[in-house]
Amino acid sequence: MKYRKAISMCISLIIIFSSIFMNGIAADAYTVITSNESQQILSKGVTEKNITYFTTDGFININVLDVDLSDSNTSISTIFNPSGFKDRMDVEDMANGNGAIAAVNGDFFDTKQGFIVGASVKDGNLLTVPYYQGNYATFAIDKNNVPSIGYWKSTSLSITLPDGNQVPVSALNNVGSIGSGTSCVIFTKDWNDETPGLIDSYKDLVEVLVDKNGSVLEVRQSQGPAAIPDGGYSIDATGDVAKILLNLKQGDKIIKNISTDPPFDNFKMAVSGGTILVQNGSIPSQFTDNVDGIYARTAIGYTEDKKHVIIATVDNANTRGMTESELAQLMLSLGAYDAMNLDGGGSTQMAIRPLGDSQAKVQNEVPGFERNVANGVGVFNTAPTGNLYAIKVEADSPNVFVGTHRAIIVKGYDANYQPVKIDQNSVSFSISGIAGRFDGNEFMPQSAGDGVIIARVGNVTGTLKIKALDAIADIRFTPYSVNVDKGGTASISVIGKDINGYRAPIEDRDISWTVYNNVGTISNGVFKASNIDLSGALSANINGKVGNLMVKVGQGSDFDVSQLPKPLDFESIDSKNREVSVSNTNDSFKFMVFGDTDYNTLLKLQISLKAASIANKGYPLVVFTGDVNDKVLKSLTIPYIKAGNSYGVYDFRNSTFIMLDDTNGGLLSSNKDQWSWFLNTLNNVKGDNLFVVLPKPVWGSDGFKDTRESQLFEDTLQKFKEDTGKNVWIIYNGDTPFYTTLNDSIRYISNYGTNYDGGNIDIYNNARYISIMVNGKDIYYQDKNLFTK
Repeated sequence: MKYRKAISMCISLIIIFSSIFMNGIAADAYTVITSNESQQILSKGVTEKNITYFTTDGFININVLDVDLSDSNTSISTIFNPSGFKDRMDVEDMANGNGAIAAVNGDFFDTKQGFIVGASVKDGNLLTVPYYQGNYATFAIDKNNVPSIGYWKSTSLSITLPDGNQVPVSALNNVGSIGSGTSCVIFTKDWNDETPGLIDSYKDLVEVLVDKNGSVLEVRQSQGPAAIPDGGYSIDATGDVAKILLNLKQGDKIIKNISTDPPFDNFKMAVSGGTILVQNGSIPSQFTDNVDGIYARTAIGYTEDKKHVIIATVDNANTRGMTESELAQLMLSLGAYDAMNLDGGGSTQMAIRPLGDSQAKVQNEVPGFERNVANGVGVFNTAPTGNLYAIKVEADSPNVFVGTHRAIIVKGYDANYQPVKIDQNSVSFSISGIAGRFDGNEFMPQSAGDGVIIARVGNVTGTLKIKALDAIADIRFTPYSVNVDKGGTASISVIGKDINGYRAPIEDRDISWTVYNNVGTISNGVFKASNIDLSGALSANINGKVGNLMVKVGQGSDFDVSQLPKPLDFESIDSKNREVSVSNTNDSFKFMVFGDTDYNTLLKLQISLKAASIANKGYPLVVFTGDVNDKVLKSLTIPYIKAGNSYGVYDFRNSTFIMLDDTNGGLLSSNKDQWSWFLNTLNNVKGDNLFVVLPKPVWGSDGFKDTRESQLFEDTLQKFKEDTGKNVWIIYNGDTPFYTTLNDSIRYISNYGTNYDGGNIDIYNNARYISIMVNGKDIYYQDKNLFTK
């Protein structure tokens, strides 16, 4: 297979990456544009790492466990439903049911009957034998704590009867091997507490219950399930074998003959999967089990010194999965000397228990819901729980507005990194750097600035950096508007922004809600719709500052918005919203912004020509955020910039304009080469100010289809601003006459030009343009009328 070396053109930004790691990743179909990595310690011997690639094929989300086998309090085991693997369960419940600090899904299994396909061992006991020989590899750890990967085989599988005759056994703990002809299957309590019992298709089913000493307890035929003896097993048979077993009597001795290659009793644990992906530091020339396509994947391997086990999941939920070859390359790049494929697709799940937490939670993105699986690989911290050693101090967000609350959560752990439960009422809090007060674990800042919260439990302390924002200047809702079925529900979150666009979530206790037109009720952030077709609104009052959220229930109805309270008007308090004089020099000039100039009516054409006329008379440059019609182009006598289905860069006086194409719902979907070009161009911006021009929004229903790309785009520009000190304005084609906001000091501003529905428009109020004034590094704007009476 031919691999292309992955390249990364990125600002040092958001992107923390290892050059060794990045250079090791290659793929047939994509190139890595940027990579972001974060890591957390789960225990002394276990770390979890999240790696996000942004590639020419979209985002790839990877979660990695690194397990240090040399740590005396760290172990790995096969896990399954504590009641037996007959009843499948999702990995999160499996981890918590077995007390694991981390877990992933394990072997392939029959989705109808649930039986495990490969060999499995737990605590030296053989649970299942390979259903298929030769193609499906097994990961195992022996009694000396040394891992291995190989293709296991069943070398002996039979029972010896009292008369010395041997009867072949079809399988171990595999209900799918009970056949309509002659079959013989052994079941232990690892499968379930009870035998399969009478199966409709096999009326002649005989079950022999055998105790831990090999003595027959009972011979049963065509009966319901029976309890499997502790330490013993049942023999379930049909056909000729069933007839033979009917001759057994209570007290008869049975010898169970089960052996594998390698011998299972040499191992503490084993779990099977698919093909070997990496062998002796190299990718095999061919795989023994090909699972073609781009899917969610799970893999397990270990380092050359066999001291570290590496477990990885690759998601395929709104992200790009991987092929088997790409998964092999990933494991190699993560340091695996040997590695194999586990079950994947809808089974791929990784659950972890963060430091200080008592429960594991799914870490990766699972499409829809977590699939119940037959078994998994669990990672354990076996140290005994000790006294409180350290605490973690957490909050949903480190940003909080003066006069609002932020819940502070304190979690504890001992010297062995085992969780220690903390009574939140026993925690004492203090604040430094800013003024504030505490009500239990709720913090309310009383002055703006950067502070540090100190939590104390006995002699143990922990800290949390907190940023207190000044007055709320804007209120935003998620979703932007509510459209819900009659009687339905919707979760609503509220974000406040300060005058510079810095954001903080608002807790429900700080919001006073008013419902208009009886559209429903809201409590604890959940809106419950009425049972009739209505339109109305929810009004959120936060310390006297108001935001309104429009609501449509079912088919909706007429609603008079004039009854709503006046919301916060960011533009009226925005210090950049004012007319300033310019001297028309290199670093003091103004330019005009107008949206789309497409027209399907004479009125729209007249509006666009009026915009061109104003630009010609009063501006040295005009920026169009959409298509420019031929008549406008012919009338222009000044330079112009246009957004559309291409990208480029233009330096004008002391400012740089980057035109990008997001017409297909993002930069990536519009042109796969655009992101790399954009990042490279950012590294070479010459001007004091950067204006990014787009034909469509970044956020919202008409913005980038993938909000992760929206966030990456915004984060990239924020980091650029921090590193260079340059102003960053994003100018785009909107769907309203005028709109502006700030997101963490990044300015968004838009005008719709002629991009409005219908042929009628109030030309004296809604036909508008934007005047942007540049005075060195100070930039101002005005929203202006095209026509005056």
